Amino acid sequence: MKPILLFLSIVCGTQLALAQDFVVKNNDDVVRGTIRGTNTASVVIANENNEVTLIEAKDAKSFFWNGDSYVSKGFAGGKNLDFKFVKVLELGKLNLYSIGDEVAPPVKQEKRVRFRPSVGIGTGGGGFGGGIVIGGRGNNQPDRPAGAPVVHYFIEKPGSGPMQEIPIKGITDPDKYVVIKNMLLQKMGDDAELKSQLETAIRFNSNDVQGLIEAYNKGVGK
Repeated sequence: MKPILLFLSIVCGTQLALAQDFVVKNNDDVVRGTIRGTNTASVVIANENNEVTLIEAKDAKSFFWNGDSYVSKGFAGGKNLDFKFVKVLELGKLNLYSIGDEVAPPVKQEKRVRFRPSVGIGTGGGGFGGGIVIGGRGNNQPDRPAGAPVVHYFIEKPGSGPMQEIPIKGITDPDKYVVIKNMLLQKMGDDAELKSQLETAIRFNSNDVQGLIEAYNKGVGK
């Protein structure tokens, strides 16, 4: 093989390896392959021999899929924590995560695959369980069709207490915007510029919140 062709082969092979999906387990083992599907409770990954493995959220730290990162987080419920995968929207001094999807993709007819969780359909049975699809798409989307999953957003400031849900979706009561404002002021009130913006704001959507957290992590008002 000519040197230039060998070089291109190595580069292409490296790019494919970097683009590969992977799951990081609790013991730091990395499982690489192609992720076939996921919901809040588990993820299914297939190796090069098309052998599939189901890994539950309680047994994983994170996974990378379609250019997005997901982490396993513990939610209080009963005697033990209930671990669920959440999509990472922002990371830094403030973290923002989401569960769910605002628009349900078209339902495709396909053969049943053993161990495959529901993907893209997820009507769910209340709370954050069932087949809720992970990931938020912001508020510049068509109206959510009947039966589509609901998005839940969570904010976390490491070292200052547990993760909290931000009640963005479905708010029509102005008093509830005050709840969101106070929550954001508590988390990022040490940034003078952002504090001023928050104090004069009267409405919030998911894009607003994500933009504020991104600005806070970049230290815009410092």
